[in-house]
Amino acid sequence: MADLSHFAFGNMLPALRSFSRKTAILLAVSFSVAGIANAESRPNIVVILADDMGYSDPGCFGGEIATPNIDQLAKEGVRMTHFYNGGMCVVSRASMLTGRWWPNALRNFQDTPLLPERLHESGYRSALIGKWHLDGHPMDRGFDHFFGFLSGFADHFAGASSYRLDREPFTDFADNYYSSDALSDRAIQFIDDTTKQAPTDPFFLYLSYQAPHNPLQAPRDDIMQYRGKYAVGWQAIREARFHRQKEMGLVAADAVLPSYPQNLPKWDSLSDEQRDLEDLRMSVFAAMVQRMDHGIGRVMQSIRDNGHGDNTLVLFLSDNGTDSFSVVDQAMLKMDRLPGDPGSNWQPGTGWAYASVTPWRMYKIGQHAGGVTTGAVAWWPGNTGDPGRIESRAVHMVDVLPTCLDAIEKEANDVAGESFLPVLREEAWQRQRPLYFQYMDNRAIRTDRWTLAEVDAAGWQLFDNQNDPLETTDLAAAKPEVVNELSANWSKWWCDESGDAVYTPQSTRNSPHYNPQGDRGSGVRYTPSAMPKRLSGRYPKP
Repeated sequence: MADLSHFAFGNMLPALRSFSRKTAILLAVSFSVAGIANAESRPNIVVILADDMGYSDPGCFGGEIATPNIDQLAKEGVRMTHFYNGGMCVVSRASMLTGRWWPNALRNFQDTPLLPERLHESGYRSALIGKWHLDGHPMDRGFDHFFGFLSGFADHFAGASSYRLDREPFTDFADNYYSSDALSDRAIQFIDDTTKQAPTDPFFLYLSYQAPHNPLQAPRDDIMQYRGKYAVGWQAIREARFHRQKEMGLVAADAVLPSYPQNLPKWDSLSDEQRDLEDLRMSVFAAMVQRMDHGIGRVMQSIRDNGHGDNTLVLFLSDNGTDSFSVVDQAMLKMDRLPGDPGSNWQPGTGWAYASVTPWRMYKIGQHAGGVTTGAVAWWPGNTGDPGRIESRAVHMVDVLPTCLDAIEKEANDVAGESFLPVLREEAWQRQRPLYFQYMDNRAIRTDRWTLAEVDAAGWQLFDNQNDPLETTDLAAAKPEVVNELSANWSKWWCDESGDAVYTPQSTRNSPHYNPQGDRGSGVRYTPSAMPKRLSGRYPKP
């Protein structure tokens, strides 16, 4: 039988599900006075969310990209090596803001109190700066201020029609506009204004960068800092990152990388033109991460300059693993648009996604570790144990809401997530329930001992988390009793949370579906695009 002794199973639907959102808020308001009175228990809360950034991209998780400010947060705080997300933007964001598993969160989104609404009851001023990508308008859901875009992505230089400044359309995209810079500026303005206008009120800042989500675009000078550095190829970059992760203690010294993907060609099999364009593709991606990091440094400086450095909880996360697709390459080349260009819409592609998620398997949308593991950092002076420590206990986006409320001594009993505040404080803590995952034809369930995962509806794979954390050896055939018990538990969770009588893979419903990803033969083979001679001088190598 599966080792499930550490998890209490059962219907995880919230006890207050039958209440409307307005009813829940009215009930909670009666308790808000006590929360407001205890000002010292109300730290400022800042959630910084990168978009499609891989686990190993920041320097503090093994990357070669210059991220000194994220690295400083890690040096002063705690790196969380097993912080799980939902594998997709909307999934992660819905779970994070509701504290509920995404099928329930999206189905009942309008009737579920969000984190900013709950914090508002305790006297918090709040702002969303950046990407929303959920139903409705953020200012109808507890945010006092909004600057950003409502849709899933936008041109980093020219914005999109869904950009808003509070409730009004925003169209002031000057010649020097760049999303990460503008979002950082607006975040700083919110911190400055809140400090001046209401110096005793705590604030909640949800800084939701679009970087490094497609389109791959960055200022030219930043791109050229990396041009040529990725000509060694994705396997060399992955191995170098893995080596640094071992030196840092992020993975075991004797760990072995999962087998090379069957659907990814070897670097030395590519033409010079293919390698040239791939080098540029990753150079732009790296420049986007670096530019975002620069903005994070400026935001952190504003927090310190305004006197909030000793009473602010900062969580740095990514909403999912790196995007492995490259579906518009040929359309971009026909338009003479390269990665980095304004008006382009390139994606990282499978090769660089493979490097970015080191040491894990799979990518965005997949529910294996590479798709759902965030290289997370928590920073809260005096509340994260020894500075620079590494924390390996498993937590999830669904836990963010109860953790933030726990930090202000406010209970959240109507959620599926569990507060990991004891984890931050280096105290004893044991998760009570498994972690569940699903998106498209990919799904998983994780306990402390086992991971049961499926990609492309190709059948369950079973991995031993204690002895094989990198998911290299499938034990499904050897341990059918574990597979059956975990599978039954996952199926019950799905039916409870989704409202469906049975689970049906989405590709059989004629719904939009990406090309299969599987890295053991089921996935579509990645064919890198080649740099056209007519465009080869636009971003010349040093």
